[in-house]
Amino acid sequence: MLSRDHSVFAAAMALETAHLLDDGLREVGVEVASVVVALAIGIAAVALYGRLARSARAVLAGLFGLAGFVGALDMHVLHALERGPSGSDYSGFAHFAAGLTLLALAATLAARRNPQIA
Repeated sequence: MLSRDHSVFAAAMALETAHLLDDGLREVGVEVASVVVALAIGIAAVALYGRLARSARAVLAGLFGLAGFVGALDMHVLHALERGPSGSDYSGFAHFAAGLTLLALAATLAARRNPQIA
């Protein structure tokens, strides 16, 4: 059974990966290899997450969170506010929310105290 933070990480990564797949498959001229790589990275991150130390999990969640937040904000949220949502903007909103969730998870993990030190 996954820990609570691992479950949150997995769910947020599923949203981020689903958006990358949606975005990649909608674009004309995008090679299938790039879509497969995005899927593989998402799966590998979730698989490795539970084996990492808490500080490394915080860094991993923070990096994916920052990438999701900034990428979705720039490419989808601001675009939708200016011109109205279309195409992959809808999954981009989920990507944005997943990025925020991962950033919050990273902050939570980083703020937890080690009970052995206290």
